[in-house]
Amino acid sequence: YEYSFPTYAALTDGTLQINVPKSREIKLKSPDRKYDTHDDGDRRIFEWTVRNFVPKRSKREEEEDMANDEPDVQISSFTDWQQISTWYAKLQSERAVPDESIKARAVELTRGATSADEKARRLYDFVAQSIRYVSLSFGIGRYQPHAASEVLQNGYGDCKDKHTLLQALLSAEGIKSYPVLVHSDRKLDTDVPSPAQFDHVITAAKLGENLVWLDSTAEVAPYGLIMYGLRNKQAVVASSDSIGGLRRTPSEVPVQNGTKLNINGKVSELGALDANVELTATGDAGFRLRATFRQVPQANWPRALEMVSRVWGLLGDVSEVHIDALENTTKPFRVTYHMHKADYFKAPSSAVNFQLLPPSSVGRVPKASKKHPGEPLDVGPAGENTSHVHIEFPANFSIHIPADVSITRDFGEYSTTYKVSKNMLDADRKMVLKVNELPAMRRADYSSFHNVTTSSLEETPWCSISRPSAASLTSAGEMKGTPAELREAADAAFKRQDFPTAAALLQRASDQDPTSKDGWEQLGQAYSSLNQHDKAVRAFQTQLEREPYHAHANAELATELTQLGRYDEAVAAYRKQIEIAPAEKSSHKRLGLLLVQLKRDQDAKSELETAANIPPDDPEVKMALAQLYSRTGDSKKAELMMASLTGGSSTTLANDFFAPALREDANPAEAAHDAEKNLSAIGDQFESGEYDHLDANSFSVMDMVALSWARLGWARFLQGDTLAASQLLDSAWELSQSGTVANRLAKVYEKTGAIDRARHMYALAAAAGGPESQSSRKQVLKLNAGSAEKSLSQAVIELEKMRTITLPQLVSGNATARFMMIFDNSTTPDRAQFLDGDEALRGAAEKLQAMEFAVKFPDVSSIKIIRLGTVSCQSSSCKLEMQPLNSMQEGIHPQVAATPKP
Repeated sequence: YEYSFPTYAALTDGTLQINVPKSREIKLKSPDRKYDTHDDGDRRIFEWTVRNFVPKRSKREEEEDMANDEPDVQISSFTDWQQISTWYAKLQSERAVPDESIKARAVELTRGATSADEKARRLYDFVAQSIRYVSLSFGIGRYQPHAASEVLQNGYGDCKDKHTLLQALLSAEGIKSYPVLVHSDRKLDTDVPSPAQFDHVITAAKLGENLVWLDSTAEVAPYGLIMYGLRNKQAVVASSDSIGGLRRTPSEVPVQNGTKLNINGKVSELGALDANVELTATGDAGFRLRATFRQVPQANWPRALEMVSRVWGLLGDVSEVHIDALENTTKPFRVTYHMHKADYFKAPSSAVNFQLLPPSSVGRVPKASKKHPGEPLDVGPAGENTSHVHIEFPANFSIHIPADVSITRDFGEYSTTYKVSKNMLDADRKMVLKVNELPAMRRADYSSFHNVTTSSLEETPWCSISRPSAASLTSAGEMKGTPAELREAADAAFKRQDFPTAAALLQRASDQDPTSKDGWEQLGQAYSSLNQHDKAVRAFQTQLEREPYHAHANAELATELTQLGRYDEAVAAYRKQIEIAPAEKSSHKRLGLLLVQLKRDQDAKSELETAANIPPDDPEVKMALAQLYSRTGDSKKAELMMASLTGGSSTTLANDFFAPALREDANPAEAAHDAEKNLSAIGDQFESGEYDHLDANSFSVMDMVALSWARLGWARFLQGDTLAASQLLDSAWELSQSGTVANRLAKVYEKTGAIDRARHMYALAAAAGGPESQSSRKQVLKLNAGSAEKSLSQAVIELEKMRTITLPQLVSGNATARFMMIFDNSTTPDRAQFLDGDEALRGAAEKLQAMEFAVKFPDVSSIKIIRLGTVSCQSSSCKLEMQPLNSMQEGIHPQVAATPKP
């Protein structure tokens, strides 16, 4: 018997009593728990008491206890291990006597075998693979197995049963074998001979002078391979003869442990990856894979391989799976399959890290044991794992490889190498572990080796990808295939922002399969991304004809109708969406903003108030409500709403959108809290995809971004953090070009002693105008009296240049078009989209996407910058004029703005 008191839960009062005959000789071990002993007649009572125990344990201590899981109390009436050996041999032996059915099956299974070893191998394979393992706890004290003939008839059994059948079959062929009691996890405590220390039974077969150790419970383990957790452990061989007693299981096994992976693939110009994969595994690795796939139905093998490949970083759809005979454990496990991922890379991309080599599979560093500090380090199992990757890249990919890595120790080797030739990448990784154990004194050496082999900081290859060729894009749009294949390719086109291809593929898929669940909605999204609003409306309407209660189509239809100026229809579509999904915040918000633009104030207020009451918080909704309250005469509500956004109560534009937020007497802690809250809410909206569709609402959120950056930056300045203040205010200035923001940034520079930068920024603040214009002008005179006028006039020119960018000649003749660009923590647009204007300029989007712009992010976050600009061309030149934020345009409020018409 053994027992452990709770260590991870509080215990008010706990008592353990063990009552034994006083005359019985026992072995008792309780090293860390004190106990009392008293006699009661012919009985002896041992008592342990725990009161008011509260766990105070670190994670490290918990891990150590799990690794050294010794019970608090162990007690046994066995005096030595030979007694246990004899006891179990007697308990089990009569169940392993072969009857006629056993003898007949043994003859059948070994027919033609010419050696005892071959007979043992065949009998082991039969019991391992044909007798299903089921965990059972019947029989005397859960230790006595069923009779061998009964196990054979049932076709199932637990570890004791499977050994008993194997022992009987071996005996029928004249081969002696023994049950072996062992624990699958814990190490044996030799001080207390007790059956309670075992949870598993395996087999030791005597072939000649040697013992062959077999575990038929493993089912698909090769002959002679016992699991790593059972190796090199003290165990009891149950026998009444001299072979019985305490023995150590072998530390080595006859099957080498290792894996060999080969990936041979090709990448298309559009970023699709096609690869053939071959994985071979032996020993422990082979057993794990063989056991996994034996339990998975063959129809699900592709899904299982997708999960395995995902661990390596190889994502995609698996097909053409072939696994060599799972039950033939005499050969290595081998699987081959094809993997396809239409959008493995996004083309074009400026810099993409990728890793096709699987990570090293070396185990963790064992925790040091306080109880047994001199114990060897268990670092196994030993083995060799190699990986080779060969990938052919197209001409629009530029491949960059890291330096090779190599480390060698007496106990192991590790290397990673990369080579690129003619845009073909060859990568190799090799990991060799030569031992299962190391002396405790080698901990630091092994930890260093382990850190190198498993480092997540190891450099990976990366590539820059230029735009695919016109021929490649045309070919992608003309792709043939099933509707499912066409939609997969369209999804990849969406991700690389190739909307013409996506629309062409989805149109063809919808024509082939007009009943697809979301096919017409996806087609509508593609046309929407192309600003082909009439086609988008028809696609969404078709989706709704087929599925009137579609989850999103009404809202998407409403957005497109708004773009076309069909406002009453858009309102109706939004109301239908709200009927279907009344708790959907975005529909209430967009409907409310549309109703504001249509000056249906009461209806707008109802929708916006509903949106405001649905989490999460939305500063855009608050701003719109504040302006709406002000417009309808509810000044108190307006002032309260504005206070949480700007720190001031004013709702009029005359006082400047940014001025109330950047007062000298602002409460910095309150301002920082409000600004961070607003930024978090906007970041969540970007992550949710609310602004994926670039339109007026997407652009209007930039006012709140600029305001929140400015407000947070000014709060940091008031708190004394000038570095953070300058980063935030500089980003807000580049986005807003507000004179108030420029004035506050100049104050930060002046405070830090950067006088030249302060003077320059004060001049830009004066040129930008607003309520701080005169004070900024005075500061320029103060800091640079001699050339102040020159600085001020130059600032006007500079400000104009910031808003106007010269472009190369894009078309012949005159043309004008509007574009929207989205920046994702980069100065190069992640996306540039044609909104409206002359079709001759639609191709300018590609030019804009390759340019760098003066956008600044104060930090890395999920917030993106959206800019609206107009490209205009005359006979000899073109230019891009960046549209100021709504807050910086006279008469237009950030949220109460007219929707641009196409």
